[in-house]
Amino acid sequence: MDIVIVGSLAYDNLETEAGDVTDSLGGSATFAGIAAAFHTSRKLDSGGTLPVGLVCAVGDDFNESDCDLLRQAGLNLNGVETVEGGRTFRWHGRYEGDMSQAITIETQQNVLDGYEPKVPVAWWSPRILFLANNHPSIQSHVLDQCEGAKFTALDSMNLWINIAFEELSSVLRRVDLAILNDMEVRMIAKDENLIRAGESIRSGHALTGGQEAGNGPSILIIKKGEHGSVALTDNGLLALPAFPTSEIVDPTGCGDSFAGTLLTFLSESENLNPSQDELHNALVHATVTASFTISEFGTEGLLGLDRGEYHARLDAYRRMVGLI
Repeated sequence: MDIVIVGSLAYDNLETEAGDVTDSLGGSATFAGIAAAFHTSRKLDSGGTLPVGLVCAVGDDFNESDCDLLRQAGLNLNGVETVEGGRTFRWHGRYEGDMSQAITIETQQNVLDGYEPKVPVAWWSPRILFLANNHPSIQSHVLDQCEGAKFTALDSMNLWINIAFEELSSVLRRVDLAILNDMEVRMIAKDENLIRAGESIRSGHALTGGQEAGNGPSILIIKKGEHGSVALTDNGLLALPAFPTSEIVDPTGCGDSFAGTLLTFLSESENLNPSQDELHNALVHATVTASFTISEFGTEGLLGLDRGEYHARLDAYRRMVGLI
């Protein structure tokens, strides 16, 4: 397996200034997976296995039509467990103003309450393992299963910084790359200077136990919403703006589609030790993909994405940042 994504499949109720929808297909694994599948250059390997696999649990209320939709998008669902008698994770959220932060109205953990992911044995050594937002103890559990993973990455959120910081610190030391937003980076490091805060996480200084307990992730991607992203690496800093668009409908899943795209392009690196140029190219594609995600409710911006339209926007963005 090239890319294994461990996250959530969900149904969302969403409210934004553009309107509202109910029971919209969502979840971190959904967005990251669809984006990854859109970008993968490989179709099927010799065994007929799709190169992007999802690991999660759903209830028996998860629509078979949505399973078909995910398979048609190019995703392997052999790692998705259906819990009989259970209900799928559900989230109800609202976005206001600049829509940079979601306001959670209700969260129903349902089948994810106490769930421990079971990665198929055949997937224990993927090229890329992405631990989407989840409790750090669950992310650690997956890392224990997938000791053969060639490159590991994680996403997190402010909740785990507040209630499970020691566990989060431990798992940050076990991955190659972390994707956090600017608020989370400042929270972890207790430093308003974003670059200094990020470097403090990479060095391990800001984590529980400090530098003596070990370094943090060698690559830290900092998402800054409408202000783009920053990547901190051993080889220096990269910064890119967001793609400017007036089509802001629903930010749900933008960070996950950004991550799925980024990791798909990094998986093409021959030795999975990306150069600055490879990381820069991955960030360009991740930024452009996120701009489509935000343009429609739920997954519609990704599922309806035309390759010609994508490459036209990619060319426009490259001209904007001086790459053409």
